[in-house]
Amino acid sequence: MLHLNHDDAPALLRERFAVEIGIRQAWPYVTFADHRDGASPLEVRLYIDSGFTVISGPAVLVPADEDDEKLRLLRLAEVLNRTVHDVTVDDDGSLMVSFDDNVCLRVSGHSQSWTTHDVWWLGSCPAG
Repeated sequence: MLHLNHDDAPALLRERFAVEIGIRQAWPYVTFADHRDGASPLEVRLYIDSGFTVISGPAVLVPADEDDEKLRLLRLAEVLNRTVHDVTVDDDGSLMVSFDDNVCLRVSGHSQSWTTHDVWWLGSCPAG
């Protein structure tokens, strides 16, 4: 797996869609693919090692300080099969991934007591 730079996030994630969620060791993740003609066969995986929030319309589905990993993963499922239309990285390192249908994933740029790695990072691997 290739570790990618935070600055690459907007270009790497925009127009991809979420095909998988899961937990690898302690880190929740979302895998993104792009099956458009001529698109890269690489999938990009977003690993999360900080608090995150899923926003669906007016509802905040996961508070940033949620402790229950099963609930966090269930709420993360809200982004599955959605296409990314915008990605921003704030000055504090927070990541905002905006999907279709007014669904957003916001990952905190601040480490938590459990953070063992960067607060979030991207990896790339061949599809399949």
